[in-house]
Amino acid sequence: MPYEVYRTTAEHVIAAADFALQKPEGIDEQMLAAFLDVPRESAANALKMAEQLGLVNVDANRLYKPASPCVRYLATSVRENRAAILRFVLDQYNPFVVFLGRLEISTGVVAQAATETKAICGITAHRDDIAQTLTDLGTYAQAISSQGAGLYIPAAAEALGYLQVLEEVIHSREAIELWLSRRLGARVCEWIDRNGCLENLITAYQSLSTASEDPRAPIVHAANALEWVLAQLGADFGVNLEGAQGINSKADRLANGRHLKKKHKFMIKYLGHVRNAADHGPDDEINQQWEVTVNTAIEYVHVTLSVIVDLFETKNEQFKV
Repeated sequence: MPYEVYRTTAEHVIAAADFALQKPEGIDEQMLAAFLDVPRESAANALKMAEQLGLVNVDANRLYKPASPCVRYLATSVRENRAAILRFVLDQYNPFVVFLGRLEISTGVVAQAATETKAICGITAHRDDIAQTLTDLGTYAQAISSQGAGLYIPAAAEALGYLQVLEEVIHSREAIELWLSRRLGARVCEWIDRNGCLENLITAYQSLSTASEDPRAPIVHAANALEWVLAQLGADFGVNLEGAQGINSKADRLANGRHLKKKHKFMIKYLGHVRNAADHGPDDEINQQWEVTVNTAIEYVHVTLSVIVDLFETKNEQFKV
């Protein structure tokens, strides 16, 4: 893929990657525009820049999906850690590496560094777009520092200390996976799909650390995990779930086939309705979107874990709530 730079911001790029992670079926620029409440062109630029950085890729239907483990780390880490993770991502992107080098040579003159980067990397974007985007990405990642008067210089990497932060984030995720494996039990972990269910549960639990900033994220990822489990139940029982969109529809289809107990159906309905409140925009009943509290986000993740275990046990004639 040829190098290109699109006029966008670090916040929008990270949000694009985060939103793609929340929507495993893929996202497009119109969906992201609604998510960010920005013009469609801005959303398109954020997605294309995220693709340039290797965070997402685009399929034949022009839907963007996560392409790097760094997407999960960016989406679930506190802001300070996101800076270090983005720094790691930028260090793999040659135009940014060139831009840093030219900044140093030009003693901080951004326009000159952008012009030279454009020529060296064969980028078609205007130098102003290159300068704005790479400066914003670099500043967010703490790879570039402002000197005032429009001058920016490369910041010290502190002996690549940002890699230590990345390692800590990865270890944190591994620790959560170990805890979840114990919480769910070995048999459940063998039954559930790793990519569809377990990875979403890990992300949901890790997102709780930033729930005060974004209480919807843990709910969305835990709900995605539950939806995978309902699809697995459908496959196990031979129930056709085609066209059953969302948790509630899948639960109804399974219940109609007598493959869900009433107690579990209504537990799942709770999870489905909270997910809809968190993820489906304005509610016709109140003409606005529901506010999601941090307590609800925390409880949602733990109830989801319990329901998944209960569904597995009931499938094996062990009736628990």
